[in-house]
Amino acid sequence: MAKRTGNDVALDTYRFLRGGMVVMAVLLGAALAVERAHATCWQTSISAYYFTTAHAVFVGALFAIGAMLIVYQGAGDTENTLLNLAGVLAFVIAVVPTTRPVLQCGTADPVAVKTGAAVLFNAWTVTVVLAGSRAASWLLFRPSRPTTLLGTAAVWLQRAVLGTGVVVLVVSPDWFRINAHGIAAAAMFGAIVLTVFSSAFGTAPPCGSRYRVAYQTISFLMAGTLVTAVALHLTLDGFNHAVLIAEIALIIEFTAYWVVQTIEDNSCTR
Repeated sequence: MAKRTGNDVALDTYRFLRGGMVVMAVLLGAALAVERAHATCWQTSISAYYFTTAHAVFVGALFAIGAMLIVYQGAGDTENTLLNLAGVLAFVIAVVPTTRPVLQCGTADPVAVKTGAAVLFNAWTVTVVLAGSRAASWLLFRPSRPTTLLGTAAVWLQRAVLGTGVVVLVVSPDWFRINAHGIAAAAMFGAIVLTVFSSAFGTAPPCGSRYRVAYQTISFLMAGTLVTAVALHLTLDGFNHAVLIAEIALIIEFTAYWVVQTIEDNSCTR
């Protein structure tokens, strides 16, 4: 048996990191399904499950996904920066809850969840730890500057979003506690969609044009999902599950993108 090299171990770790994010997404989906099986209706968004029996899985899965998105090194500087931004925003979504569910569904709010000062304490904990981690990463590894225009734009977008969030947390903590979740969720999905678009229309994939076609197809599906969700919300009176449908569809589409990228990576390393 051939001896495994350090590169083999690193590549396997890289692949399992990808798989771990898919597992966390499936875990979150399973928790929502189990909760629904014991309730009378679906909540109007994934975030609303923070207040249900799926609370622990919701928070844990988001923390795990956030950490893996940050640790994962994207194929280019644009993708890497956007995934880092999405990872940080996942932490914000986990510790700052949305408003309490509109639909009670029979089992809503079965857990004792505090949404006052405890939220701000957790938000500050995440802020301090992430800032410290960023400083340590810079001192130890001195990451290189972006080499593309899109990469530079992504870096400045990241700085603007996260910098504004910290300023608001300091200046207006109550406003942050009430509004940060919705803004972070929209920004996180925006970063994910931009990640796919950067692969679809940015630098050509290293292993062939067929992968670019796949990325472009997924990016158009994501754009269509957002348009459809808005249309459903505006045209169907009383329909309040547009956000839930859009979130689930976007997660499935991003998972598909993740799978295609994994296949591409494997074909490049053979």
